[in-house]
Amino acid sequence: MPSSSFNIIRLSLKHIAKGGSLAEEVISTVRTAHAFGAQKNLGALYNQHVNESLKLDLRASIWQGGGFAIFFFVIYAAYALGTF
Repeated sequence: MPSSSFNIIRLSLKHIAKGGSLAEEVISTVRTAHAFGAQKNLGALYNQHVNESLKLDLRASIWQGGGFAIFFFVIYAAYALGTF
């Protein structure tokens, strides 16, 4: 896996951590959030982190899929040459 894929995964985990800490904070102060009617705003902030993580994970999956494709091509090509 290229080093850029590791960086993408690291950024994705960072967004997940930020979203998780936001959710934890909201759950601990649920009365305050409800009293000020901030559910939609806080939900939008959480969704922003989740969507950014999704974008990064999709980009990383392209790299991983390409790597697996090359890996299996080499294995099957070696089997094909071995039976020749």
